[in-house]
Amino acid sequence: MNDKRFRITLVDKNNYHFFPPLIYQVATSFIEASNISYPFRKMISKYKNVNFHMGSLVNVDHEHHSIETDNGILQYDYLVLALGTETNYFGMENVKKCSLSMKTIDEALYLRNYMLLTLEEAARNKDIKKAQKLQNIVIAGGGPTGWSLQG
Repeated sequence: MNDKRFRITLVDKNNYHFFPPLIYQVATSFIEASNISYPFRKMISKYKNVNFHMGSLVNVDHEHHSIETDNGILQYDYLVLALGTETNYFGMENVKKCSLSMKTIDEALYLRNYMLLTLEEAARNKDIKKAQKLQNIVIAGGGPTGWSLQG
């Protein structure tokens, strides 16, 4: 990558790369988010011809060989798009409305905090039925590696 003939710009809406297979470990408080994420700028710092631009893609202008992000316009000779993933609810709007997804570090941290606060509320609750209801956790879509709560 240190070839001076090439100038590479990495564009991402986050300023870090992360390892998605361990996102559930963040959501369940077994590891911190920093254990599965690494800053892009630090990752590319040894390469003089690689830059990082933080932004979300807004538009591709093929005619002018440029992309528009929410933080500016960048010119390109060659464009490689790696669009990532998004949660698929398979058309079930009620699931989409009532569930918490876990695809990003922000979502995993929100899920972790939500579960911890809910379990704290259950532990403090004097009403046994309400406490039991607060302790019910349903996990859907564990994926190829499954999902495990250990206690």
